[in-house]
Amino acid sequence: MTLAFGGRLGTIRQKNAAPSRNLINQDSTVSQMTTLWGCRGTLPAVGQDFVLYGGQTSCVEIRNVNSSLSGSELSESSGIICDAGTGIIGMGDAALARGQKVFHILLSHMHYDHIMGLTRFAPLFCSDTQIHFYGLAKEGQTLKELVGRFFAAPFFPIELKNLPSHSYLHFHELNGLGGVIVNGSKVEIQELNHPQQALGFRIFSPDSFTSVSYITDHEHGTRFDDELMAFIEKTDLFLFDTTYSQEVYLEKHVGWGHSSATKGAQFARNAHVGAYGLFHHDPDASDSQLENVLLPEAQKIFAASFLCKEKDSFDLKRMRSEGVEKARIEGEFLNFCHKSKSTKSA
Repeated sequence: MTLAFGGRLGTIRQKNAAPSRNLINQDSTVSQMTTLWGCRGTLPAVGQDFVLYGGQTSCVEIRNVNSSLSGSELSESSGIICDAGTGIIGMGDAALARGQKVFHILLSHMHYDHIMGLTRFAPLFCSDTQIHFYGLAKEGQTLKELVGRFFAAPFFPIELKNLPSHSYLHFHELNGLGGVIVNGSKVEIQELNHPQQALGFRIFSPDSFTSVSYITDHEHGTRFDDELMAFIEKTDLFLFDTTYSQEVYLEKHVGWGHSSATKGAQFARNAHVGAYGLFHHDPDASDSQLENVLLPEAQKIFAASFLCKEKDSFDLKRMRSEGVEKARIEGEFLNFCHKSKSTKSA
């Protein structure tokens, strides 16, 4: 059962209202561990120029880790997945290795770069998993029908109804909702400015101590900007569509449905977020371009800006008190995910 709350998408929050993160227990034992499994947009990027920040398309996993539990207990926790780009392939493999059987996937929209990883998402091909999809019904079709179009001839050899997990697939439509409770966490929903409509998500820890805002894909310059500013206010981690530099955006890409490092930094500064992650990297942007063009552009406006890097994890509770770099876990949490199953059985 999914608990929905709130009114229509895009409702502006009261500007002077105190954010929920200021009203909760400051002694929280829960850490939102946010892992970046895919940070590219549009298409995967392959080659030596894309090694450092990775070439997999959009997928972010948020897991709630209780610091009072032992390692074996942590391995049983499941979380929330934002989007199903090619990054979800590695995420699914790691989750199965640690014994996870239940999955919750928030779909921002149905463009290929955000769903193409489903065809190799191993849990879909298991008969003992439960998978929940959350997204929009569109074009007169249900969410299940839209996902089914992707698993259908002549585009894929296995139809949705023939997947081993088919009897355990659940589809939750978000049309008209301001938020839902997913796996014990509050998820707020924001409509974005993108062709054929996309959603942004703000995911809170179960005790509402921390939150991560996942905002991709969005183009600035419309009424949605004010709504977005209120939506992300004082979030701990703001992941935002920074496909282009401001110069490239203005020269070639106005109206394409994406934004820039500059505009994301302005949103971050004005909304007083904790940290701003440049996300949805252009598939043509090399590691060098990201470091030498986009990152300085953002940091000039908002110092706590960083480039999202595939397979990095962030402890949001620690980020709150110590900043981005102290909260970054390069591979450590990923290794735990892979090794936990063998550790438990040893």
